Amino acid sequence: MKKIIYCTLSCIALIGCHQKNAAAEARADAEKTTAPTLGSSLNCFTDSKAILNQINQKSTITQLEAANSALKKCTPELENAQLYQLLNSANNMYQRFLTTTSGEESMEGINAYGYAKEYPDSATDLGHGDAASIKKTLPQRDQYLVDQVGKQYIQFLDVGEGYFLLKQSPQYAVDLFAPYLPKAEAVFIQRMAKDNTDILYSDAAIAIPWQQLVERALFWENYIQQYPNSRFVEDAKYLLQEYEYLSFIGSDNSNAFGFSKVRYLVETDEVKPALTWLAKQPHSQVAKKAQLFLDYTSKHYPGIQDNDYDQQYKPIVRLLQLTVPDFKRDCHHTALCIDFE
Repeated sequence: MKKIIYCTLSCIALIGCHQKNAAAEARADAEKTTAPTLGSSLNCFTDSKAILNQINQKSTITQLEAANSALKKCTPELENAQLYQLLNSANNMYQRFLTTTSGEESMEGINAYGYAKEYPDSATDLGHGDAASIKKTLPQRDQYLVDQVGKQYIQFLDVGEGYFLLKQSPQYAVDLFAPYLPKAEAVFIQRMAKDNTDILYSDAAIAIPWQQLVERALFWENYIQQYPNSRFVEDAKYLLQEYEYLSFIGSDNSNAFGFSKVRYLVETDEVKPALTWLAKQPHSQVAKKAQLFLDYTSKHYPGIQDNDYDQQYKPIVRLLQLTVPDFKRDCHHTALCIDFE
């Protein structure tokens, strides 16, 4: 059960990451296109939304900057419901702007460029050439986009297995929206931005230290207790369930423990120290689960075959009342959770 879920994880996560809509190639002189602006007589919310909606796969970084500048002037004046609508519009704006026309497959197009840039020696050994040479073979729009990395909250991220992602930095929501939202929602966005600056999963493996994993579980438990009426409390519960499961079970390529016929083998370099720390935290149900896990694995014998995955993990899942992640929500790329398409 666990193996099936995690073996397909990277592919599922990439569904929401790679846009496959065809985009017209833009020439360099497109920068001269007139950028949208807000007039003093316009309704702030309506016209900010209209400006964001104008940005597409043909727009320039100058136009994107102008749209963000207009938004910054508007957000202090808006009600919460309007802010959430504009936050969604802004996320969609970046998806349109960052639509690429190459790199749909690993080690092709923009992915080959990213791999050569990030791992030049390995790329050369594989016969892919250097990043500069590969870049010249990309469609002009894609060349333009990679030149904008680092500008206007644009990230270029290695998401594992030869895939690279052009995306909006989650810090965008922190800077432009969080200061004007209720504390519960602002805290949620700030934490999500912190955790999603980089990836959580890579090639069905956990890409962060185990200590960070258990700290995230503890954070979301505390968040739910502190902000039970938060707009994002259901997503916080989803995150708590996911981080609990990962802390005690792990993923396909990052197991929390293994087995022999006579004992559980808890990974000692990272897992056991992190769970030992977690077990000592006060006023926490997650901490109690960590103590229960450590006691159980030290005293009970699995007595099962190494390749019987369901039987290996079900006793721990039942004992700790863990929820197996269903991966219907993507909470690891932006400052909000979104449904997978």
